Amino acid sequence: MQVVCDKVPEVIGAVLCDQQGESIVSALGTADAPPEAHDKAKEHVPTQMGLSMPVGEFLVRLAGAEPCGLIRQLQMAQNERGAGTLDAYVARYAEIDIIVEQLPEDLYLFVALRRPASIGRTRFFTRQAAKELEVFLE
Repeated sequence: MQVVCDKVPEVIGAVLCDQQGESIVSALGTADAPPEAHDKAKEHVPTQMGLSMPVGEFLVRLAGAEPCGLIRQLQMAQNERGAGTLDAYVARYAEIDIIVEQLPEDLYLFVALRRPASIGRTRFFTRQAAKELEVFLE
């Protein structure tokens, strides 16, 4: 994951999630999340608790949790219909591009990056990181 963050300056962060969206490990890139994202993050943290990690890391973990369940449901529906495997999911939201690579063992590599960015270049390094993680998981 760190390779994606190191090679692509527009990456906000990357997180490895399980099928339920739980973060296993995360890495931060050099790009900042949009200012409004910080305000949204604070809405998810009770005021009495405060935040025990950097806002950027919290945002990446929170955003990474969201698509994993949806992607798992899409994959299950595709399997039922014989449509093949969903390798990756790419989405665009406001000023952010999102790439999610499916890994073995129902794990997902989520990468968030600021636009404008080269999605092809980022996808290359994301796939490279996914392959490295797959070897580790075997």
